[in-house]
Amino acid sequence: MSNPVFPTMDKSQDSKFYEKSLEDPSMQSEMDGGYVVSRAKHTRKPRRSYKTGFSSILNADRIKLENFYDSVRGGSVIFDWVDPVSGDTIQVLFADKLSFKYVGVGAAQLWDVTISLKQP
Repeated sequence: MSNPVFPTMDKSQDSKFYEKSLEDPSMQSEMDGGYVVSRAKHTRKPRRSYKTGFSSILNADRIKLENFYDSVRGGSVIFDWVDPVSGDTIQVLFADKLSFKYVGVGAAQLWDVTISLKQP
């Protein structure tokens, strides 16, 4: 069975929202003598976390994102997402709630969206 796929939007992801960070897989303990002992928690390659978003999307795309978020039950289901910088398809989960900020004026209902993702 294949993973759900992040929806295609009318606009591309906005680079001003893009961030990528690596998990620190280490455990560290400070000793009484002032030195630090460290080791890896696990042998797995460090996971990546991503932040991305969209600027001034239409209300229809906001609804599409909300429906997708509901369909994967927030951070419960792994889905495929295309990294806008590398172009790689990555399996991720929502790391946090979706955040919508209304930026429309008058009849133009526009939204800025921020999205946090993480590798499972």
